[in-house]
Amino acid sequence: MIAAAKDTSYDPELLEAAVRVNDGQPERLLGLPDDHADVRGERVAVLGLSFKPGTDDVRNSRAIPVIEGLQARGATVVAYDPVATKNMRAHFPDVEYADSAAAALNGASACVVCTDWDEFAALETEFDAMATPVVVDGRRVVERRDGLTYEGLTW
Repeated sequence: MIAAAKDTSYDPELLEAAVRVNDGQPERLLGLPDDHADVRGERVAVLGLSFKPGTDDVRNSRAIPVIEGLQARGATVVAYDPVATKNMRAHFPDVEYADSAAAALNGASACVVCTDWDEFAALETEFDAMATPVVVDGRRVVERRDGLTYEGLTW
């Protein structure tokens, strides 16, 4: 859309600003666990690897910069997605991949939700298995509840 606007000599300033804000959301999201726990050396669950639910496509997935950022902070990432694990493994062969959201959450010090799969909305007692129940929800799919430190934003 930006390129089309420029082709017609329109200054797409607002569109470019929206893209900048959107592109900055993963870094903003990564700062949220830091408010509650130091992730260095800790197990962090990343739930949702595809760019949207219902697909195994990881191109432009928000999980990519999130995993990169967590690794740069020294976290041990354990990731889960119902269908996109194989495709994400090509990007991050060193990440641990879990067979379920519950397995990813088990013992984790934090959780970052990157894709709004329905099964993540159904998670409840699975968060009790976390070492520290800190959830940073990039899709606002997890319901806030007592005993859970919750930060949500939507990208």
